[in-house]
Amino acid sequence: MKALALTSCLALSLPEMAQACHQLSENVWMCAHGTAWHTAEWDPYGDGATLLLDDYALSFTEDFPGADIKDDLSTLQEQFVTYSELVTADGTPPIEVYTQEVLEIATGQSFRSLQRDRYDDIETVSAVMLAEVRDARIMLYLDGPRTLDWASIDDVSRDVLALLRGECADKASCASPDRSLVVIE
Repeated sequence: MKALALTSCLALSLPEMAQACHQLSENVWMCAHGTAWHTAEWDPYGDGATLLLDDYALSFTEDFPGADIKDDLSTLQEQFVTYSELVTADGTPPIEVYTQEVLEIATGQSFRSLQRDRYDDIETVSAVMLAEVRDARIMLYLDGPRTLDWASIDDVSRDVLALLRGECADKASCASPDRSLVVIE
């Protein structure tokens, strides 16, 4: 039986290696070697669930509003509708929805909404994406500046989705946000 254990005592010393695959959650990796996301930095002021690259901020969680309703019958679209209803009830609906669609990705599917959002009086152009990675579902929030055009957020969000994996491609170089070596037993 394979068990996944994080060992906090073994920190990776080479940032290049630590960033080959970003561990986004217990079940989802972003294998970015050879892409611009390879050099993304973890937000030192956040909760460890945000990557920063140029003008983009990529946040992610498997514990999103409505995550608890996932079952084998709920589609990504149905779960996203529940998520949207909860976000609207919380008082933070999108300012504008440009497009919503299902995309085929390397790990399965994603439901993506390109939209304008406002957080703490800061307006962003965003891609809110619910992705299925093996048996896990993860919500990704890719935010760019309010001046960003739709074609750019479309391209960058597709690139992000293409990098998602259910395991790390190179276990010797995979690290979680705290840079601890992930050991597979």
